[in-house]
Amino acid sequence: MRVLIAGAGIAGLSAARALEINGIDCEVVEKRERPPTEGAGIFLLGNAARALGDLGLLDEVRSVAYPIATQRILSSTGSVLNHVRTANVWRECGPCLALSRQSLTGILQRSLIPGTVSYGLEAVSTASRGKMRMVRFSDGQEKEYDLVVGAAGVNSPLRSAVFGSNAAREIDISCWRLVVPNNGEIDGWTAMLGNGRTLLGIPISEAETYIYADCRSSEFGDGSVNTMKRLFSGFAGPLGPMVAALDPATAVHRAILQEVPAKRWIADRHVLIGDAAHACSPSMAQGAGMAIEDAVVLAELVSKGGPIDGILERFHEARIGRVGWVQKKSRARDKLRSGSSRIRNAVLRLFGDGLYRRTYEPLTRPLLP
Repeated sequence: MRVLIAGAGIAGLSAARALEINGIDCEVVEKRERPPTEGAGIFLLGNAARALGDLGLLDEVRSVAYPIATQRILSSTGSVLNHVRTANVWRECGPCLALSRQSLTGILQRSLIPGTVSYGLEAVSTASRGKMRMVRFSDGQEKEYDLVVGAAGVNSPLRSAVFGSNAAREIDISCWRLVVPNNGEIDGWTAMLGNGRTLLGIPISEAETYIYADCRSSEFGDGSVNTMKRLFSGFAGPLGPMVAALDPATAVHRAILQEVPAKRWIADRHVLIGDAAHACSPSMAQGAGMAIEDAVVLAELVSKGGPIDGILERFHEARIGRVGWVQKKSRARDKLRSGSSRIRNAVLRLFGDGLYRRTYEPLTRPLLP
């Protein structure tokens, strides 16, 4: 079997790794000229760690990651609204880890057979040819494949080309992501909630902390660091002073967040995975986790053989409920944190532990029956 993967982000690289360890030939094309150097930090919950274990990469990831044992939610004034120990939910599944995005993509890239990824190359069109898909590339080449996997992110060209007008939709949240020196005050996942604004700090090493901040898109303005500093100027410690101290020239990744509703993203020897299939708000911290799980499940089903249509149907059935759950809970969490501060704070104080457990326990279950 010959498989083409369009996109060399976390989803595409994970899919290539999963296929290769199952003895399945694959090629990855990426329109960028070189591996990405942008990005900040990434938080992996226990189900993502388990999936990395399925790829044989968990030990390497753990060697460069920071273990996250607690998750705290604070008000913008610094009072504790909820505090959970992550192992209470994830103990039997996998550890919670934080690391730089570059470290994770680098590990995935190095795990592949040399030459698997071709940079500066894009799949521009596909067409049916008998029982194969003929793919035309940006350099004019044409090749045949048994299966084409779209993994090029939230604005996947393959989604538009194969599935029609299914553009991602904006969700009225815009964000900043950056890495700052670790001042020693943040030793676990720490979020602070204000009026429609969220500030999050996660250590990714002994020396660095990943900062994520978001607001309503109507407040985002030019997305500058100065705008970020102004919007979060009223936040107390431990995170407020870290933002206040930012140099306006600090390198920041900015984004207007988008969602791709989870649906039937399989058709005629095509399948979408990762953000191309089910991008959503980062409220559940499941972007990478769902992408890596997609890769593991798809490769396992492909390795069992059989008609491609049947494989893709089983993949859809195995994933649609899980990714749909993540999107549903992400929307609910966004609604709670952007609503009345008084109600939100009371809910988190009284029911935070139970909400955390009920939200995440379904993701500790096996990927396949």
